Amino acid sequence: MRLLICIKQVPDSTTRVKVATDGRSIVTDGVTWSISPYDEYAIELALEHKDTAPDAVVSVVGPLGIADALRAVVEELKPDLVLCGRQASDDDEGFVGPALAEALGWPHVSQVTRLEPDSGQLWKEVEGGHEVWKVSGGAVLTVQKSAKDPRYPSLPGIMKAKKKEIPERSVAGVEDPVKLEIVKLEPPPARGGGKIFKDGDTKAHAAELATLLRDEAKVL
Repeated sequence: MRLLICIKQVPDSTTRVKVATDGRSIVTDGVTWSISPYDEYAIELALEHKDTAPDAVVSVVGPLGIADALRAVVEELKPDLVLCGRQASDDDEGFVGPALAEALGWPHVSQVTRLEPDSGQLWKEVEGGHEVWKVSGGAVLTVQKSAKDPRYPSLPGIMKAKKKEIPERSVAGVEDPVKLEIVKLEPPPARGGGKIFKDGDTKAHAAELATLLRDEAKVL
């Protein structure tokens, strides 16, 4: 079985993101880029399959922002299954997987947490449990967080990866059917200072806290 994984580079979760002066992009200087976390689970799901089926072939591509461009890559590499993370951690859209399935004319299964290599069964997370699906032929899976955390690469694996050539493909002539435009980016409002109750009457503090939660925080 040949598996193709679509990944996206996003700002690392520890990076302090700043809005650029144009108000529509972020400042990329000094940003540490990493694989989107849900895409890491897609990679782990594929590696688990390869652990049990050594003849499996796993390929990785980075989403180019348009499903039509990815469709061309899928048609070239001819995988049996395409795996994507459920959604990217930067824009939270969850758009690439379903759009790619639509472009290919393939079925799409979301919230996948497990892939059974022998039976071809998929575990799909639903409220209160999971469903078991059977896949035959090409399909696009969007992967949810699973029981197994993504593995860290070994040092020899990192050294081998550095020697790997990463092919790039032109998107010239590929038209994005969905026109999305970022109108404005803005940071969340600054958090206000907290209030500290010093030693004293506990009942009085509780009454004051209730008043603050009702009148200021407006959560009561």
